[in-house]
Amino acid sequence: MAHANIKLMNVGFALCLMTGALAGCNGSGNMDVMKSLNAFNSGSQKYDVAYLKSTLIPGKTTKYQVQQLFGAPAQQSLDSTSRSNGSNWTYSKSEEGLDKYMALAHKYVSTENSLKMYNATAQLSKAQGVMNDVGGVAGVTAPSGQPQGSQLIIYFKDDVVDYYRLY
Repeated sequence: MAHANIKLMNVGFALCLMTGALAGCNGSGNMDVMKSLNAFNSGSQKYDVAYLKSTLIPGKTTKYQVQQLFGAPAQQSLDSTSRSNGSNWTYSKSEEGLDKYMALAHKYVSTENSLKMYNATAQLSKAQGVMNDVGGVAGVTAPSGQPQGSQLIIYFKDDVVDYYRLY
């Protein structure tokens, strides 16, 4: 029983450390930590509505430009019935950045450790939500006000953006 309590305290301590690191990221003083975390989630701005509105211009933005901005898509589809060479590219947040590394980690650890990782991730997500709420109420952080998604589908017509959807 004592061994289980020590394990629980260690997980709690690790969770506190991660929460503290995230709290430091919300302030303006710890930019090095933010840059390190952003390296894992490079390109995550493509799931932000405001960024998409300013970047993807239907009728103008080309496939080449999209690939330069967002990298290779997770999936590509071609509409063979379209007379205008229609196609679409799908980007999925769960298949890139830190989410991708976490999914890989789950494949190679025991079921018990995988469940612990899911639990720690859920607790960390809750803690981040609390920090965002407190920061919004205290006026420390400005809420984005713009929705974000986890899947982006860009529809092309003749290799130019026709329209896009964010889910």
